[in-house]
Amino acid sequence: MQGPSDSSYAYKWEKVGFRAAWVSITQIPLIFMLSTKFNLFSLLTGISYERLNWIHRWTARTVLLTVIVHWSFFFQEWVLADFVQLQLKMMPMVKYGFGAFAILGWNVVSGFGYFRAKAYELFVIQHICAAAVLLWLLYIHVPAYAQSYVYLSIAFVALDWGVRIAWSLIRNLHLLASSKSRVLGYQALLKPLAGDVVRLTIKNVDFTWKPGQHVYLSIPRLRPFEIHPFTIASISEQRRDAVSSTLTLIIKAHKGFSRSLHKAAIGRVTREGTYRAFLNGPWGTPPDLSHYETVVLLATSSGASFTVPLLESMIQEPGCVRRITFHWIIRSESHLSWFGDKLNTLVEKAQSNRVNVYVVVHVTRDDQQRPLQQGGDTVEKKQEQREPIVSVISRPDVSPKEANVSASGADRSALLAVEHDHAPGHQSSMNVVYDKRPDVASLIRGPVEDALGETAVVVCGGPTLTAQSRTFVASLSDERAVHKGTGAQGIYLFTETYGW
Repeated sequence: MQGPSDSSYAYKWEKVGFRAAWVSITQIPLIFMLSTKFNLFSLLTGISYERLNWIHRWTARTVLLTVIVHWSFFFQEWVLADFVQLQLKMMPMVKYGFGAFAILGWNVVSGFGYFRAKAYELFVIQHICAAAVLLWLLYIHVPAYAQSYVYLSIAFVALDWGVRIAWSLIRNLHLLASSKSRVLGYQALLKPLAGDVVRLTIKNVDFTWKPGQHVYLSIPRLRPFEIHPFTIASISEQRRDAVSSTLTLIIKAHKGFSRSLHKAAIGRVTREGTYRAFLNGPWGTPPDLSHYETVVLLATSSGASFTVPLLESMIQEPGCVRRITFHWIIRSESHLSWFGDKLNTLVEKAQSNRVNVYVVVHVTRDDQQRPLQQGGDTVEKKQEQREPIVSVISRPDVSPKEANVSASGADRSALLAVEHDHAPGHQSSMNVVYDKRPDVASLIRGPVEDALGETAVVVCGGPTLTAQSRTFVASLSDERAVHKGTGAQGIYLFTETYGW
C-alpha cells in the first residue's frame, strides 16, 4: 500500500479526480435533456416533462457532488506536489473549471423550492442564462475529445426549442385546422369570479386535448414575452362532425401574469373584453381512469380545474367505472361560482348513465355561516336559510333525506350518507358541507373499502394535500394487504400539485 512518501502517491489522487471528471461531464447532457419539454425520455416512456423535473434537479445535485470530488482530488494532488500557484498560472482551463463549478452550485441552490416559489419568473430567467454560461465554461474547460458532450447538450435544447416553436406556429397560424382561419392566435374572453379568480374562455379552438392536460398561454398585450402553463378546465369536443371546441381556463390570481389577467378582467380595457391570445400545447399525460371500478377525485381550490374535466369525461364515457366520488374543498361559498353550475349539470347527466356520481363540496370558511352544531343539522336545513346555489339531485326512488350529507362535524360519519347509500338503481347527488377542512383519510377510506374492483385516487392540490394523500394511500394499501391473498383490490394513486 502506497503512502505519502511514495513518489507516485500524488498521482493516485489525480486518477480519482480524472474519473470523477468523466462521470460529471457525461451526465451534463442528461441534465439538459430532462430540462426540456420535448425530450427523448418522454417519447420513450410516455411520462410528461413536468414529472421528470425532480429527476432533473437531483441529477444536477448528484453531478455537483462528483464535480466536488473532481476538483478536490486534483487540488489535493497539487498541494502534495506543491505547485498550486504554478498550476493556476500555467493552465487557464482550471479557472474556467472553478467558474463552471460555481455556476452549477448556484443553479442547484437557487433551484430549491423555497427560492423558486419566491420569484419564479426571475428564477427561470436567471436559470436559463446561468445554464448558457455553464455550457460555455465547460466548452473551454474540458479537452477537445470531451466537448462532444457539450454539443449533445446544446442539441437537446435546440431540438426542444425548435419543436416548440414549430408547434406554436402550427397552432396559432391554424395550419392543421379543417377550416382555415385568417386570425392570428385566438380570441380570449376574460371574466372575473369570486376569490381573485379569472375565467378565460377561448371559443373555436381547432385542436383537441385530453382531460387534465395543460396549455401554455401568452397574451402579449398584457405581459409581453411571457408564457405560462394553465390546466384546461374543460373537455374537448368529441363529436366527429365537430370542427372546434371551447377551451376554458380557471386562473387564480397571485402575482405577475395571473394578477395582470385579473386586473384586465375587472377593468375591461377593450370594448369587447377580449384579448388576442397565443397557445402552445396541449402538454401532459393525465391518467386513463376508464378501467377502474371506483374513482375518487379530490381537489382543493382551483385544483378542480384538473379533476372536473376528468369527472366530465368519465360521465360521458364511463368505461369500467361504476362509481365516482368527487370532493372539492374550498374556503368560501362564493367559490362555488367557479364550477358549481358545471357540477350540477354533470350530476344531472349522470342520472341517465350507469355510473353513480357523488359530489361533495366542503366549504371550510365562510363569514356568513355560524359555527356548525354537533347535533346533526343537515345541509338541507342550511340551504333553506338562503337562496340555494347547489341542490341535492337524486333519482325519484331515493328520498332527499337519504341523499343528504350530515354536517355533524365528524368527517367520516358526515360522508356516510352520501358515499355509502346502497339503494337499488343508479343514483347521483351533489351536496355542500359547511365544516372544518376534512381529513384526507375520511375522504378516501370509505370508497376504497366499498369498491368491488380496483380503485383510482386522483388528487390535485398543494404539497401538503398530496403528501397526506400519498402517505394515507400507502398505509391503507399495507393495512388491507392489497394483492396479498386477502382479496383486497389494488389502489392507484395519481397526484397533481399546483406549484413548482
